[in-house]
Amino acid sequence: MRRSLLLFIAGLLLTFVLLAVLMLSGYKVHRQSARLLLQATDTLSQDSPAFQLMDSALLTLNEAENNFRLYTVLYEKTMLQDFSARLGQVLTIVDTVSNSLNSMNRQPQFNELMQRKMAVAAGIGQLKKSTDSMLAQSLDNGIIDQLLRSIPAYSVAQIKKEEITLDTISKVQAAPGAKKGFFKRLGSALANKTDTVKAQMTIMVRTKDGKVIDKAAYDALRLRKIIADVNTYYKQVLKKQLTSRLKIDQAESSLARTNFALLAELRSLIYSLKAQTTQAVLTRKQGAAGIVSHSAGKMKTMATIGLLALLASLAIIAVAIWMVRRNNRMLLANKSAAIEEARLRTNFLTNMSHEIRTPLNSIVGFSEQLSYTHLEKEQRGLLRSIEVAGDMLMQVVNDVLDFSKLENDYISIQRHPFALYQAFEEVADTMRVQASRKNLDFQVQFEGNRLWQVSGDVFRLKQILLNLVSNAIKYTEKGSVTVKATLDGREEHKALFRFEVTDTGEGISPEAQERLFERFFQATARNSIKGTGLGLAITRRLVELHGGIIKFTSALQQGTQFICEIPYEVVAAPLTGIVTHKSLPQTGAFMEGRYVLIADDQEMNLLLLKMILTRWKCRFDMATDGALAADLFDKHHYDLVLLDQHMPKMSGVEVVEKIRRDKDPAKAGVVVLALTANITPEDTVAFRAAGFNDWLMKPFRERDIYQVISKHLLAAAAARKEEA
Repeated sequence: MRRSLLLFIAGLLLTFVLLAVLMLSGYKVHRQSARLLLQATDTLSQDSPAFQLMDSALLTLNEAENNFRLYTVLYEKTMLQDFSARLGQVLTIVDTVSNSLNSMNRQPQFNELMQRKMAVAAGIGQLKKSTDSMLAQSLDNGIIDQLLRSIPAYSVAQIKKEEITLDTISKVQAAPGAKKGFFKRLGSALANKTDTVKAQMTIMVRTKDGKVIDKAAYDALRLRKIIADVNTYYKQVLKKQLTSRLKIDQAESSLARTNFALLAELRSLIYSLKAQTTQAVLTRKQGAAGIVSHSAGKMKTMATIGLLALLASLAIIAVAIWMVRRNNRMLLANKSAAIEEARLRTNFLTNMSHEIRTPLNSIVGFSEQLSYTHLEKEQRGLLRSIEVAGDMLMQVVNDVLDFSKLENDYISIQRHPFALYQAFEEVADTMRVQASRKNLDFQVQFEGNRLWQVSGDVFRLKQILLNLVSNAIKYTEKGSVTVKATLDGREEHKALFRFEVTDTGEGISPEAQERLFERFFQATARNSIKGTGLGLAITRRLVELHGGIIKFTSALQQGTQFICEIPYEVVAAPLTGIVTHKSLPQTGAFMEGRYVLIADDQEMNLLLLKMILTRWKCRFDMATDGALAADLFDKHHYDLVLLDQHMPKMSGVEVVEKIRRDKDPAKAGVVVLALTANITPEDTVAFRAAGFNDWLMKPFRERDIYQVISKHLLAAAAARKEEA
């Protein structure tokens, strides 16, 4: 059963550990998947900025193309400047988009696209150079004004000189001539002539070829030649300008065609970049969708595994609950059977104890009474053997009964005020007799207030002391046994009772020390010393029930020392003195003349009590059942009542209850003692509730019953004196 329970607990722990590991792993996977899922969701939800850039590039490219077309029509400088600036903007945007695509895509198609972009960029660079050159040569005004300003002025130095010979023929002219025309005046100006001379002069000119003509005719001829030369000059200049203009027009036309081709190529490049960007974004979104699908799959897998683990755990828990319930039912059944068995065993032991104690009480009591008679030496030796056998049998019965009670937790500590020193002294006096029989030096010491009363269980304290001291005497063949006790009041109303039992016996081996307090363990293997092996186990349990501690030290061939400490609560002492065995009168003298009622259904017990009371010179009445005892009590006034518990017609408890209800206070307050072969905690409560002053366990010796009777009679006498 224990092994299966351990395996079950181990299985549950292993399942818990596996679930914990699974939960941690699932949490990590879930966290990572959730992070990737969020990133993928952001990727899916966001548009690529490259699309906006490429749309802007296309718009800027259209504007640049429109500006160039306007320039070719209007020849405005601003149009050409704006065209050049917008080309630079488009190229910058294309570089930005290309760089962003370069980080997103590494496919061969993209590399080809980048090569195209580089070629287009080089062409645009050349175009910009040509545009800038054209822009530098461009004039502010229109083309006509440019042509006119470009014609150089015709200077005088350009007129061809001609060598001539002048002859002058003078004539006086009475009347002024008619007004000269334009060309004549021009000729006169060129001839450096004036009209101030009124005289008529005829100037003849001899040309280089020998012709002689009139000066006026010569001037006119000369003027016509000059005009012809000027006209020829300007025709040549204009022809040259027109030829240059045709070349410029051809260059502009070529530039325009190149520009339009590059713009178309650039537009195609932008569309290709846009398509590539679309493909890259689509690829990223597909990757994000794959991440989403993969993450969702992992989360679904982990959820499935977690669900299966949960179901497995629930199944394991259900099986565990079933096993636990089955085990509980088995345990309850076993417990019930064990309780019933323990009850039967306890009842059996109780009945056996009662049945053994009753005849044992007669053996011990009659042996003691026989010792008061005249016996021969041989007879006294035989009697001594009977007494030792009776003591041994009584110890065995007590140990077995106490062990049965302790095993079933039937023993509890009953706390009532008692004189601790008196209890200690009574045990010491009892053990002193045993020590003297073995010729051992028996030393007793007590330190502390001997008048203090404490609250506790005096019977169990005596049992502890008797067990330890009797063991010391039993295992000591020679030397001494020392019992030292100390009652120390450490705090207010608190006291610590410490006692040491030291002997010079054979000691305890180290191997035996480890098992000394175990049940049925014998510390010695000698056949001459026997026991039940329960004494020290019972003693330790009783000390623990008192809230105390017990320990020991031992060495082989040197002896053993037991140390016991028990805490007590100090109470107000109603007594002003302690009654000890030494302070009591000689056995029987204190009881002389007292009237006693004894009730017992066993004739041997009545006979024993009759012999004791006769020796004490008491008057007594005997009853064999409870009803007769109650009737006798009603008719007489007794100083003491001794009642057996188990009697016909009326039990001892019923008789004492009837006594305490008597109308006469003096009779109702009589000392009543219970004589019983067994007592349980329930019996103790019932005895005190019924009104018993005390009880005495069978078998008992004359000295024991005398001490109990004397103590209570003296206490009753002291109480009556105080009342008086």
